[in-house]
Amino acid sequence: MSKQLKALIAVSLRYSNPQVTDRLRKKGRKNLSQAIINQYLLSGLVFLAVYGSMLFMTNFAKMPGTFTYFATLFSLLGLSQGVSVIYNIFFESKDLGSYLPLPFKQSQIFIAKNIVVALSVVPFIIPLLVLFFLTSLKSGLNIILALFISVALFIVVLLILFAVCSLIVFGLTRTKVFQKHKKLMTTLLLWVTMGLVIIGIMFMNQDTADSYVTDRNIILPMLPLFHITHAPFSSTGLLSLVGIIALLLILAFLVKWQILPQLYEQVTNISSTEQVVRRVHKKNQNLQQVLRRYNFELVKNPSLITQVLSSSLVFPVVFIATFAMNGDLSLKDLPIKFAGVAFFCGLVLALMTINQTSFVGNLISLDGENYTYMQTLPISRKDYLVEKFKAGLLIQGGITLILALAAGVVLKASLLFILAFVIGAILGTILLSQFYFVRDYRLLLVDWTNFSQLFLRGSGRVGLIFMMWGSMIVGALLIGGYVLLLNLVNATLVNGVVAAAIVIVSFGFIYYYRHNFWQKLDQVSWQRKIDLARQKKMK
Repeated sequence: MSKQLKALIAVSLRYSNPQVTDRLRKKGRKNLSQAIINQYLLSGLVFLAVYGSMLFMTNFAKMPGTFTYFATLFSLLGLSQGVSVIYNIFFESKDLGSYLPLPFKQSQIFIAKNIVVALSVVPFIIPLLVLFFLTSLKSGLNIILALFISVALFIVVLLILFAVCSLIVFGLTRTKVFQKHKKLMTTLLLWVTMGLVIIGIMFMNQDTADSYVTDRNIILPMLPLFHITHAPFSSTGLLSLVGIIALLLILAFLVKWQILPQLYEQVTNISSTEQVVRRVHKKNQNLQQVLRRYNFELVKNPSLITQVLSSSLVFPVVFIATFAMNGDLSLKDLPIKFAGVAFFCGLVLALMTINQTSFVGNLISLDGENYTYMQTLPISRKDYLVEKFKAGLLIQGGITLILALAAGVVLKASLLFILAFVIGAILGTILLSQFYFVRDYRLLLVDWTNFSQLFLRGSGRVGLIFMMWGSMIVGALLIGGYVLLLNLVNATLVNGVVAAAIVIVSFGFIYYYRHNFWQKLDQVSWQRKIDLARQKKMK
Protein backbone atom coordinates (compact mmCIF):
# COMPACT_ATOMS: atom_id res chain seq x y z
CA MET A 1 0.00 0.00 0.00
CA SER A 2 1.45 3.39 -1.02
CA LYS A 3 2.07 6.19 1.47
CA GLN A 4 -0.44 8.39 -0.37
CA LEU A 5 -3.20 5.81 -0.01
CA LYS A 6 -2.37 5.30 3.67
CA ALA A 7 -2.55 9.06 4.24
CA LEU A 8 -5.89 9.27 2.43
CA ILE A 9 -7.33 6.41 4.48
CA ALA A 10 -6.12 8.04 7.70
CA VAL A 11 -7.72 11.37 6.76
CA SER A 12 -10.97 9.70 5.71
CA LEU A 13 -11.16 7.75 8.97
CA ARG A 14 -10.66 10.85 11.10
CA TYR A 15 -12.94 12.93 8.91
CA SER A 16 -15.78 10.43 9.20
CA ASN A 17 -15.36 10.07 12.99
CA PRO A 18 -14.80 13.63 14.29
CA GLN A 19 -16.22 12.96 17.75
CA VAL A 20 -14.07 9.87 18.25
CA THR A 21 -11.01 11.72 16.95
CA ASP A 22 -11.54 14.64 19.36
CA ARG A 23 -12.07 12.27 22.27
CA LEU A 24 -8.86 10.37 21.50
CA ARG A 25 -6.91 13.62 21.16
CA LYS A 26 -8.10 14.78 24.57
CA LYS A 27 -6.85 11.49 26.00
CA GLY A 28 -3.42 12.14 24.48
CA ARG A 29 -3.52 9.25 22.00
CA LYS A 30 -0.95 9.61 19.23
CA ASN A 31 -1.76 7.15 16.44
CA LEU A 32 -5.38 8.26 16.01
CA SER A 33 -6.07 6.30 12.83
CA GLN A 34 -4.86 3.04 14.35
CA ALA A 35 -6.90 3.73 17.49
CA ILE A 36 -10.06 4.23 15.39
CA ILE A 37 -9.34 1.03 13.45
CA ASN A 38 -8.82 -0.84 16.73
CA GLN A 39 -12.26 0.29 17.89
CA TYR A 40 -13.80 -1.04 14.69
CA LEU A 41 -11.93 -4.34 15.10
CA LEU A 42 -13.10 -4.67 18.70
CA SER A 43 -16.70 -4.01 17.71
CA GLY A 44 -16.33 -6.53 14.89
CA LEU A 45 -15.18 -9.21 17.33
CA VAL A 46 -18.12 -8.45 19.60
CA PHE A 47 -20.60 -8.74 16.73
CA LEU A 48 -18.96 -11.95 15.54
CA ALA A 49 -19.47 -13.43 19.01
CA VAL A 50 -23.09 -12.24 19.18
CA TYR A 51 -24.07 -13.50 15.72
CA GLY A 52 -22.07 -16.68 16.20
CA SER A 53 -24.03 -17.57 19.33
CA MET A 54 -27.30 -16.87 17.48
CA LEU A 55 -26.47 -18.98 14.39
CA PHE A 56 -24.40 -21.72 16.01
CA MET A 57 -27.30 -24.10 16.69
CA THR A 58 -28.32 -24.33 13.02
CA ASN A 59 -26.59 -26.93 10.85
CA PHE A 60 -26.35 -24.95 7.62
CA ALA A 61 -24.37 -27.75 5.96
CA LYS A 62 -27.60 -29.78 5.78
CA MET A 63 -29.91 -26.81 5.11
CA PRO A 64 -28.92 -25.06 1.86
CA GLY A 65 -32.26 -23.26 1.72
CA THR A 66 -31.75 -21.70 5.14
CA PHE A 67 -28.18 -20.79 4.15
CA THR A 68 -29.34 -18.98 1.01
CA TYR A 69 -32.12 -17.27 3.00
CA PHE A 70 -29.71 -15.72 5.50
CA ALA A 71 -27.16 -14.93 2.77
CA THR A 72 -29.86 -13.06 0.83
CA LEU A 73 -31.19 -11.33 3.94
CA PHE A 74 -27.88 -9.84 5.01
CA SER A 75 -26.83 -9.08 1.43
CA LEU A 76 -30.02 -7.05 0.95
CA LEU A 77 -29.34 -5.16 4.18
CA GLY A 78 -25.80 -4.48 2.96
CA LEU A 79 -27.10 -3.32 -0.42
CA SER A 80 -29.52 -0.87 1.19
CA GLN A 81 -26.91 0.55 3.55
CA GLY A 82 -24.26 0.60 0.83
CA VAL A 83 -26.30 2.70 -1.60
CA SER A 84 -27.23 5.16 1.14
CA VAL A 85 -23.73 5.50 2.59
CA ILE A 86 -21.97 5.73 -0.79
CA TYR A 87 -24.28 8.52 -1.90
CA ASN A 88 -23.80 10.31 1.40
CA ILE A 89 -20.00 9.94 1.50
CA PHE A 90 -19.40 10.91 -2.14
CA PHE A 91 -22.18 13.33 -3.04
CA GLU A 92 -23.36 14.89 0.24
CA SER A 93 -19.85 15.53 1.61
CA LYS A 94 -18.17 18.76 0.54
CA ASP A 95 -14.57 17.64 0.98
CA LEU A 96 -13.71 16.31 -2.47
CA GLY A 97 -12.69 19.74 -3.75
CA SER A 98 -9.98 19.85 -1.09
CA TYR A 99 -8.19 16.97 -2.82
CA LEU A 100 -8.06 18.65 -6.25
CA PRO A 101 -4.74 20.52 -5.78
CA LEU A 102 -3.14 17.51 -4.08
CA PRO A 103 -1.19 14.75 -5.91
CA PHE A 104 -3.76 11.98 -5.41
CA LYS A 105 -5.06 9.62 -8.04
CA GLN A 106 -8.82 9.35 -8.45
CA SER A 107 -8.56 5.61 -7.81
CA GLN A 108 -6.83 6.29 -4.47
CA ILE A 109 -9.58 8.66 -3.35
CA PHE A 110 -12.22 6.17 -4.45
CA ILE A 111 -10.56 3.34 -2.49
CA ALA A 112 -10.02 5.48 0.63
CA LYS A 113 -13.62 6.64 0.72
CA ASN A 114 -14.90 3.13 0.09
CA ILE A 115 -12.95 1.89 3.09
CA VAL A 116 -14.97 4.34 5.18
CA VAL A 117 -18.09 3.00 3.48
CA ALA A 118 -16.98 -0.53 4.33
CA LEU A 119 -16.61 0.31 8.01
CA SER A 120 -20.18 1.66 7.94
CA VAL A 121 -21.68 -1.32 6.13
CA VAL A 122 -19.74 -4.28 7.58
CA PRO A 123 -21.69 -4.38 10.90
CA PHE A 124 -24.85 -5.10 8.89
CA ILE A 125 -23.34 -7.94 6.85
CA ILE A 126 -20.79 -9.44 9.25
CA PRO A 127 -23.26 -12.30 9.95
CA LEU A 128 -22.28 -13.53 6.47
CA LEU A 129 -18.79 -14.25 7.79
CA VAL A 130 -20.28 -16.26 10.65
CA LEU A 131 -22.60 -18.03 8.21
CA PHE A 132 -19.74 -19.00 5.87
CA PHE A 133 -17.52 -20.21 8.71
CA LEU A 134 -20.20 -22.31 10.44
CA THR A 135 -21.22 -23.91 7.14
CA SER A 136 -17.63 -24.83 6.27
CA LEU A 137 -16.93 -26.08 9.78
CA LYS A 138 -20.05 -28.26 9.95
CA SER A 139 -19.31 -29.60 6.47
CA GLY A 140 -16.25 -31.33 7.92
CA LEU A 141 -13.54 -28.92 6.77
CA ASN A 142 -10.45 -28.25 8.86
CA ILE A 143 -10.94 -25.22 11.11
CA ILE A 144 -7.98 -23.37 9.53
CA LEU A 145 -9.26 -24.06 6.02
CA ALA A 146 -12.82 -23.14 7.04
CA LEU A 147 -11.59 -19.82 8.46
CA PHE A 148 -9.55 -19.06 5.34
CA ILE A 149 -12.41 -19.86 2.96
CA SER A 150 -14.99 -17.91 4.97
CA VAL A 151 -12.81 -14.78 5.27
CA ALA A 152 -11.81 -14.86 1.59
CA LEU A 153 -15.40 -15.40 0.45
CA PHE A 154 -16.66 -12.66 2.78
CA ILE A 155 -14.17 -10.19 1.27
CA VAL A 156 -15.22 -11.17 -2.25
CA VAL A 157 -18.93 -10.74 -1.44
CA LEU A 158 -18.18 -7.40 0.23
CA LEU A 159 -16.34 -6.19 -2.88
CA ILE A 160 -19.20 -7.35 -5.11
CA LEU A 161 -21.72 -5.46 -2.97
CA PHE A 162 -19.63 -2.28 -3.08
CA ALA A 163 -19.19 -2.56 -6.84
CA VAL A 164 -22.93 -3.04 -7.40
CA CYS A 165 -23.80 -0.15 -5.06
CA SER A 166 -21.22 2.12 -6.72
CA LEU A 167 -22.49 1.31 -10.22
CA ILE A 168 -26.08 1.99 -9.14
CA VAL A 169 -25.27 5.31 -7.48
CA PHE A 170 -22.75 6.67 -9.99
CA GLY A 171 -24.70 5.33 -12.96
CA LEU A 172 -27.92 7.04 -11.93
CA THR A 173 -26.29 10.34 -10.92
CA ARG A 174 -24.70 10.55 -14.37
CA THR A 175 -28.06 10.72 -16.17
CA LYS A 176 -29.49 14.04 -17.32
CA VAL A 177 -32.75 13.29 -15.54
CA PHE A 178 -30.92 13.07 -12.20
CA GLN A 179 -28.96 16.26 -12.82
CA LYS A 180 -32.16 18.09 -13.72
CA HIS A 181 -34.25 16.71 -10.87
CA LYS A 182 -31.59 15.98 -8.25
CA LYS A 183 -33.84 16.04 -5.19
CA LEU A 184 -36.59 13.89 -6.73
CA MET A 185 -34.17 11.35 -8.19
CA THR A 186 -32.20 11.12 -4.95
CA THR A 187 -35.41 10.35 -3.13
CA LEU A 188 -36.31 7.66 -5.67
CA LEU A 189 -32.81 6.16 -5.59
CA LEU A 190 -32.73 5.76 -1.82
CA TRP A 191 -36.38 4.88 -1.27
CA VAL A 192 -36.62 2.38 -4.10
CA THR A 193 -33.49 0.62 -2.83
CA MET A 194 -34.83 0.41 0.70
CA GLY A 195 -38.26 -0.62 -0.59
CA LEU A 196 -36.80 -3.47 -2.64
CA VAL A 197 -34.95 -4.71 0.45
CA ILE A 198 -38.12 -4.72 2.55
CA ILE A 199 -40.19 -6.35 -0.20
CA GLY A 200 -37.50 -8.98 -0.74
CA ILE A 201 -37.42 -9.89 2.95
CA MET A 202 -41.22 -10.00 3.06
CA PHE A 203 -41.47 -12.40 0.12
CA MET A 204 -38.76 -14.63 1.55
CA ASN A 205 -40.70 -14.88 4.80
CA GLN A 206 -43.95 -15.49 2.94
CA ASP A 207 -42.38 -18.33 0.99
CA THR A 208 -41.06 -19.85 4.20
CA ALA A 209 -44.37 -19.60 6.01
CA ASP A 210 -46.16 -21.43 3.23
CA SER A 211 -43.76 -24.30 2.65
CA TYR A 212 -41.62 -24.67 5.75
CA VAL A 213 -40.92 -28.29 6.76
CA THR A 214 -37.27 -28.78 7.68
CA ASP A 215 -35.57 -26.32 5.35
CA ARG A 216 -36.43 -23.19 3.42
CA ASN A 217 -36.74 -23.00 -0.33
CA ILE A 218 -33.39 -22.46 -2.04
CA ILE A 219 -32.70 -18.97 -3.42
CA LEU A 220 -30.73 -19.86 -6.56
CA PRO A 221 -28.51 -16.73 -6.94
CA MET A 222 -27.02 -17.46 -3.51
CA LEU A 223 -26.55 -21.20 -4.05
CA PRO A 224 -22.94 -20.85 -5.39
CA LEU A 225 -21.93 -19.41 -2.01
CA PHE A 226 -23.25 -22.56 -0.35
CA HIS A 227 -21.33 -24.82 -2.73
CA ILE A 228 -18.08 -22.92 -2.06
CA THR A 229 -18.42 -23.17 1.73
CA HIS A 230 -19.89 -26.69 1.78
CA ALA A 231 -17.66 -28.50 -0.74
CA PRO A 232 -15.01 -26.08 -2.04
CA PHE A 233 -12.94 -28.74 -3.86
CA SER A 234 -15.82 -30.46 -5.62
CA SER A 235 -16.54 -29.71 -9.26
CA THR A 236 -19.62 -27.70 -8.25
CA GLY A 237 -17.66 -25.78 -5.63
CA LEU A 238 -14.82 -24.95 -8.03
CA LEU A 239 -17.22 -23.87 -10.78
CA SER A 240 -19.07 -21.68 -8.28
CA LEU A 241 -15.78 -20.13 -7.17
CA VAL A 242 -14.80 -19.40 -10.77
CA GLY A 243 -18.21 -17.84 -11.39
CA ILE A 244 -18.01 -15.61 -8.30
CA ILE A 245 -14.49 -14.41 -9.16
CA ALA A 246 -15.52 -13.79 -12.79
CA LEU A 247 -18.45 -11.69 -11.59
CA LEU A 248 -16.15 -9.68 -9.33
CA LEU A 249 -13.67 -9.06 -12.17
CA ILE A 250 -16.45 -7.91 -14.51
CA LEU A 251 -17.81 -5.51 -11.89
CA ALA A 252 -14.29 -4.24 -11.09
CA PHE A 253 -13.70 -3.58 -14.80
CA LEU A 254 -17.00 -1.66 -15.03
CA VAL A 255 -16.06 0.43 -11.98
CA LYS A 256 -12.63 1.22 -13.42
CA TRP A 257 -14.02 1.96 -16.86
CA GLN A 258 -17.24 3.79 -15.96
CA ILE A 259 -16.60 5.51 -12.61
CA LEU A 260 -12.93 6.28 -11.96
CA PRO A 261 -12.09 8.33 -15.11
CA GLN A 262 -14.78 10.92 -14.32
CA LEU A 263 -14.90 10.71 -10.53
CA TYR A 264 -13.84 14.31 -9.80
CA GLU A 265 -16.04 15.86 -12.45
CA GLN A 266 -19.13 13.82 -11.64
CA VAL A 267 -19.01 14.26 -7.87
CA THR A 268 -18.15 17.96 -8.13
CA ASN A 269 -20.92 18.64 -10.66
CA ILE A 270 -23.59 16.82 -8.66
CA SER A 271 -22.49 18.31 -5.33
CA SER A 272 -22.49 21.84 -6.76
CA THR A 273 -25.81 21.48 -8.58
CA GLU A 274 -28.36 23.65 -6.88
CA GLN A 275 -31.98 23.53 -7.92
CA VAL A 276 -33.85 26.78 -7.89
CA VAL A 277 -36.75 26.44 -5.52
CA ARG A 278 -39.45 29.08 -5.61
CA ARG A 279 -40.83 29.51 -2.15
CA VAL A 280 -44.28 30.92 -1.63
CA HIS A 281 -44.12 33.79 0.81
CA LYS A 282 -46.86 33.50 3.38
CA LYS A 283 -48.02 36.69 4.98
CA ASN A 284 -49.22 37.27 8.53
CA GLN A 285 -47.20 34.42 10.04
CA ASN A 286 -46.15 34.66 13.66
CA LEU A 287 -42.74 33.57 14.96
CA GLN A 288 -43.95 30.09 15.96
CA GLN A 289 -45.30 29.40 12.47
CA VAL A 290 -42.11 30.63 10.80
CA LEU A 291 -39.91 28.47 13.04
CA ARG A 292 -42.15 25.42 12.57
CA ARG A 293 -41.96 25.74 8.80
CA TYR A 294 -38.19 26.23 8.98
CA ASN A 295 -37.74 23.10 11.09
CA PHE A 296 -39.84 21.01 8.73
CA GLU A 297 -37.67 22.21 5.83
CA LEU A 298 -34.56 20.96 7.65
CA VAL A 299 -35.65 17.32 7.47
CA LYS A 300 -36.68 17.26 3.80
CA ASN A 301 -33.29 16.10 2.54
CA PRO A 302 -33.84 12.73 0.78
CA SER A 303 -30.54 11.28 1.97
CA LEU A 304 -31.30 12.25 5.56
CA ILE A 305 -34.80 10.78 5.40
CA THR A 306 -33.59 7.49 3.96
CA GLN A 307 -30.71 7.08 6.41
CA VAL A 308 -32.95 7.87 9.37
CA LEU A 309 -35.67 5.47 8.28
CA SER A 310 -33.25 2.70 7.30
CA SER A 311 -31.49 2.97 10.66
CA SER A 312 -34.57 3.00 12.86
CA LEU A 313 -37.57 1.64 10.96
CA VAL A 314 -36.40 -1.29 8.83
CA PHE A 315 -36.76 -3.94 11.54
CA PRO A 316 -40.20 -2.81 12.82
CA VAL A 317 -41.50 -2.40 9.26
CA VAL A 318 -40.24 -5.83 8.19
CA PHE A 319 -41.75 -7.37 11.33
CA ILE A 320 -45.16 -5.76 10.72
CA ALA A 321 -45.12 -6.45 6.96
CA THR A 322 -44.21 -10.10 7.50
CA PHE A 323 -47.22 -10.66 9.75
CA ALA A 324 -49.37 -8.73 7.28
CA MET A 325 -48.46 -11.17 4.49
CA ASN A 326 -48.64 -14.32 6.59
CA GLY A 327 -51.77 -13.33 8.47
CA ASP A 328 -51.38 -16.16 10.98
CA LEU A 329 -51.38 -14.19 14.24
CA SER A 330 -54.49 -12.70 15.83
CA LEU A 331 -54.68 -10.90 19.18
CA LYS A 332 -58.39 -10.10 19.18
CA ASP A 333 -59.25 -12.88 21.65
CA LEU A 334 -56.65 -11.99 24.29
CA PRO A 335 -58.00 -11.48 27.85
CA ILE A 336 -58.27 -7.90 29.08
CA LYS A 337 -55.52 -8.50 31.65
CA PHE A 338 -52.98 -8.27 28.80
CA ALA A 339 -53.96 -4.66 27.98
CA GLY A 340 -51.02 -3.54 30.10
CA VAL A 341 -48.73 -5.65 27.94
CA ALA A 342 -50.06 -3.86 24.86
CA PHE A 343 -49.26 -0.51 26.52
CA PHE A 344 -45.78 -1.73 27.39
CA CYS A 345 -45.28 -2.98 23.81
CA GLY A 346 -45.98 0.59 22.67
CA LEU A 347 -43.14 1.80 24.88
CA VAL A 348 -40.85 -0.84 23.39
CA LEU A 349 -41.86 0.19 19.86
CA ALA A 350 -40.80 3.76 20.66
CA LEU A 351 -37.52 2.42 22.08
CA MET A 352 -36.87 0.53 18.83
CA THR A 353 -37.69 3.42 16.50
CA ILE A 354 -36.12 6.39 18.32
CA ASN A 355 -32.36 6.53 18.67
CA GLN A 356 -29.41 8.80 17.90
CA THR A 357 -30.22 8.69 14.18
CA SER A 358 -33.80 9.94 14.63
CA PHE A 359 -35.02 13.30 13.35
CA VAL A 360 -35.62 14.70 16.82
CA GLY A 361 -32.14 13.60 17.92
CA ASN A 362 -30.42 15.69 15.23
CA LEU A 363 -32.75 18.63 14.67
CA ILE A 364 -30.59 21.20 16.50
CA SER A 365 -27.38 20.22 14.73
CA LEU A 366 -29.19 20.22 11.38
CA ASP A 367 -29.23 24.02 11.73
CA GLY A 368 -25.54 23.96 10.92
CA GLU A 369 -24.05 27.43 10.92
CA ASN A 370 -27.57 28.85 11.16
CA TYR A 371 -27.61 27.92 14.85
CA THR A 372 -24.80 30.37 15.60
CA TYR A 373 -26.61 33.02 13.58
CA MET A 374 -29.84 32.41 15.48
CA GLN A 375 -28.08 33.20 18.76
CA THR A 376 -27.45 36.75 17.52
CA LEU A 377 -31.15 37.42 16.89
CA PRO A 378 -33.47 38.90 19.53
CA ILE A 379 -35.10 35.51 20.08
CA SER A 380 -35.12 33.66 23.37
CA ARG A 381 -32.98 30.55 23.06
CA LYS A 382 -35.52 28.68 25.14
CA ASP A 383 -38.41 29.71 22.89
CA TYR A 384 -36.38 28.79 19.82
CA LEU A 385 -35.50 25.32 21.12
CA VAL A 386 -39.02 24.71 22.45
CA GLU A 387 -40.43 25.29 18.97
CA LYS A 388 -37.73 23.08 17.50
CA PHE A 389 -38.53 20.30 19.98
CA LYS A 390 -42.25 20.58 19.22
CA ALA A 391 -41.54 20.18 15.51
CA GLY A 392 -39.28 17.19 16.13
CA LEU A 393 -41.80 15.61 18.47
CA LEU A 394 -44.56 16.09 15.90
CA ILE A 395 -42.48 14.38 13.20
CA GLN A 396 -41.35 11.55 15.45
CA GLY A 397 -44.80 11.11 16.97
CA GLY A 398 -46.38 10.87 13.53
CA ILE A 399 -43.97 8.11 12.47
CA THR A 400 -44.50 6.13 15.67
CA LEU A 401 -48.28 6.60 15.53
CA ILE A 402 -48.47 5.24 11.98
CA LEU A 403 -46.35 2.22 12.95
CA ALA A 404 -48.42 1.58 16.07
CA LEU A 405 -51.73 1.72 14.20
CA ALA A 406 -50.35 -0.49 11.42
CA ALA A 407 -49.10 -3.05 13.94
CA GLY A 408 -52.44 -3.07 15.76
CA VAL A 409 -54.39 -3.65 12.55
CA VAL A 410 -51.97 -6.28 11.20
CA LEU A 411 -51.99 -8.24 14.47
CA LYS A 412 -55.81 -8.06 14.50
CA ALA A 413 -55.92 -6.61 18.00
CA SER A 414 -59.13 -5.35 19.60
CA LEU A 415 -59.84 -1.62 19.82
CA LEU A 416 -58.85 -1.57 23.50
CA PHE A 417 -55.49 -3.18 22.79
CA ILE A 418 -54.81 -0.87 19.83
CA LEU A 419 -55.63 2.13 22.01
CA ALA A 420 -53.32 0.91 24.80
CA PHE A 421 -50.57 0.20 22.27
CA VAL A 422 -50.87 3.66 20.69
CA ILE A 423 -50.90 5.46 24.06
CA GLY A 424 -47.80 3.55 25.15
CA ALA A 425 -46.05 4.40 21.87
CA ILE A 426 -46.91 8.10 22.25
CA LEU A 427 -45.67 8.20 25.86
CA GLY A 428 -42.44 6.47 24.85
CA THR A 429 -42.02 8.93 21.98
CA ILE A 430 -42.39 11.93 24.30
CA LEU A 431 -39.86 10.59 26.81
CA LEU A 432 -37.26 9.36 24.33
CA SER A 433 -37.60 12.40 22.07
CA GLN A 434 -36.75 14.59 25.03
CA PHE A 435 -33.73 12.43 25.87
CA TYR A 436 -32.28 12.49 22.36
CA PHE A 437 -33.11 16.17 21.82
CA VAL A 438 -31.12 17.10 24.94
CA ARG A 439 -28.37 14.75 23.79
CA ASP A 440 -28.22 16.61 20.48
CA TYR A 441 -27.86 19.90 22.37
CA ARG A 442 -25.11 18.44 24.58
CA LEU A 443 -23.19 17.01 21.60
CA LEU A 444 -23.97 19.94 19.30
CA LEU A 445 -22.12 19.79 15.98
CA VAL A 446 -22.66 22.68 13.56
CA ASP A 447 -19.73 22.17 11.17
CA TRP A 448 -20.76 18.70 9.97
CA THR A 449 -20.40 17.83 6.30
CA ASN A 450 -22.30 14.54 6.09
CA PHE A 451 -25.08 13.00 8.12
CA SER A 452 -22.96 10.09 9.33
CA GLN A 453 -20.99 12.54 11.46
CA LEU A 454 -24.21 13.49 13.25
CA PHE A 455 -25.39 9.92 13.72
CA LEU A 456 -22.10 8.69 15.18
CA ARG A 457 -21.68 11.35 17.86
CA GLY A 458 -21.16 10.14 21.39
CA SER A 459 -21.15 6.36 21.47
CA GLY A 460 -20.13 6.01 17.81
CA ARG A 461 -21.06 3.22 15.43
CA VAL A 462 -20.62 0.51 18.05
CA GLY A 463 -23.06 2.21 20.41
CA LEU A 464 -25.56 2.72 17.59
CA ILE A 465 -25.55 -0.95 16.59
CA PHE A 466 -25.76 -2.08 20.20
CA MET A 467 -28.64 0.32 20.80
CA MET A 468 -30.55 -1.00 17.78
CA TRP A 469 -30.11 -4.67 18.65
CA GLY A 470 -30.17 -4.13 22.40
CA SER A 471 -33.52 -2.34 22.29
CA MET A 472 -35.07 -5.32 20.47
CA ILE A 473 -33.52 -7.95 22.74
CA VAL A 474 -34.19 -6.12 26.02
CA GLY A 475 -37.69 -5.18 24.88
CA ALA A 476 -38.49 -8.79 23.98
CA LEU A 477 -37.16 -10.02 27.35
CA LEU A 478 -39.18 -7.45 29.30
CA ILE A 479 -42.37 -8.23 27.39
CA GLY A 480 -41.81 -11.96 27.88
CA GLY A 481 -41.20 -11.44 31.60
CA TYR A 482 -44.34 -9.30 31.90
CA VAL A 483 -46.48 -11.98 30.22
CA LEU A 484 -44.95 -14.69 32.40
CA LEU A 485 -45.74 -12.76 35.59
CA LEU A 486 -49.33 -12.22 34.47
CA ASN A 487 -49.72 -15.99 34.12
CA LEU A 488 -48.05 -16.81 37.44
CA VAL A 489 -49.13 -13.98 39.77
CA ASN A 490 -52.35 -12.05 40.31
CA ALA A 491 -52.87 -9.99 37.15
CA THR A 492 -54.30 -6.95 38.97
CA LEU A 493 -51.27 -6.78 41.25
CA VAL A 494 -48.77 -7.14 38.39
CA ASN A 495 -50.50 -4.54 36.21
CA GLY A 496 -50.75 -2.17 39.17
CA VAL A 497 -47.05 -2.44 40.00
CA VAL A 498 -46.02 -2.00 36.35
CA ALA A 499 -48.36 0.99 35.92
CA ALA A 500 -47.02 2.63 39.10
CA ALA A 501 -43.43 2.08 37.96
CA ILE A 502 -44.14 3.60 34.54
CA VAL A 503 -45.85 6.64 36.08
CA ILE A 504 -43.01 7.24 38.56
CA VAL A 505 -40.30 6.87 35.91
CA SER A 506 -42.18 9.09 33.45
CA PHE A 507 -42.76 11.93 35.92
CA GLY A 508 -39.19 11.65 37.16
CA PHE A 509 -37.94 11.79 33.58
CA ILE A 510 -40.00 14.86 32.72
CA TYR A 511 -39.14 16.66 35.98
CA TYR A 512 -35.42 16.00 35.54
CA TYR A 513 -35.24 17.51 32.07
CA ARG A 514 -37.52 20.38 32.94
CA HIS A 515 -35.42 21.30 35.96
CA ASN A 516 -31.97 20.60 34.50
CA PHE A 517 -32.46 21.62 30.88
CA TRP A 518 -35.49 23.67 29.90
CA GLN A 519 -35.46 26.03 32.89
CA LYS A 520 -31.74 26.71 32.50
CA LEU A 521 -31.63 27.44 28.78
CA ASP A 522 -31.76 31.24 29.09
CA GLN A 523 -29.58 31.42 32.18
CA VAL A 524 -26.12 32.85 31.72
CA SER A 525 -23.48 30.14 32.00
CA TRP A 526 -20.89 30.25 34.77
CA GLN A 527 -18.13 30.88 32.25
CA ARG A 528 -20.07 33.80 30.84
CA LYS A 529 -20.60 35.19 34.35
CA ILE A 530 -16.84 35.03 34.98
CA ASP A 531 -16.14 36.83 31.70
CA LEU A 532 -18.65 39.56 32.52
CA ALA A 533 -17.17 39.99 36.01
CA ARG A 534 -13.68 40.35 34.56
CA GLN A 535 -14.87 42.94 32.06
CA LYS A 536 -16.53 44.87 34.88
CA LYS A 537 -13.30 44.92 36.92
CA MET A 538 -11.27 46.08 33.94
CA LYS A 539 -13.61 49.03 33.47
